[in-house]
Amino acid sequence: MVFSILCQQNGGCMGCCGHDFISKEKIKEAVHKNTLEFNHHNPKTKEEFIKFRDRSHSQHLRNGVCRNLIEEEGCLLCPLHPSKHKEDLRIGHCDVNYLCKTAKEFQMWDETSQLAFLYFIQSKELNNLDYSLKMDNHSLLEEFKEAQDEPIICDSIEQRRSRKDLKTST
Repeated sequence: MVFSILCQQNGGCMGCCGHDFISKEKIKEAVHKNTLEFNHHNPKTKEEFIKFRDRSHSQHLRNGVCRNLIEEEGCLLCPLHPSKHKEDLRIGHCDVNYLCKTAKEFQMWDETSQLAFLYFIQSKELNNLDYSLKMDNHSLLEEFKEAQDEPIICDSIEQRRSRKDLKTST
């Protein structure tokens, strides 16, 4: 079982909770229906969560979305995730060891690069669905890499101060 801090950004990433996503509207519709089903089942015990999980085969997706993906307080999440339980109730139903390309690369970076990427994500002000789709198709990663290759336009505060000091001393 693998985790990445990227999975918890922007209200939760659902990029690994399906494939061949049709459209944002269809994803929203699927998550809404899943949430209604979850609320109807209202699982409380491990057995009830597993019953909810197994109500449909793992490959029987709704509009490309896993039928266990729900929305709770504006966040996309899997109610089977180990962050919600003492164990991972997804085991045997989905690939708990999956990490997207972006998360895999992110894990290999030093702390400075990771923080830069997290700030980059924050600066985009994406909702959870747009964030998820950009993580899933790796476009956020590519955009970040391109931005890192661009020349720095803004000077650091120290550079501005030193230039100001030079101007005032002459």
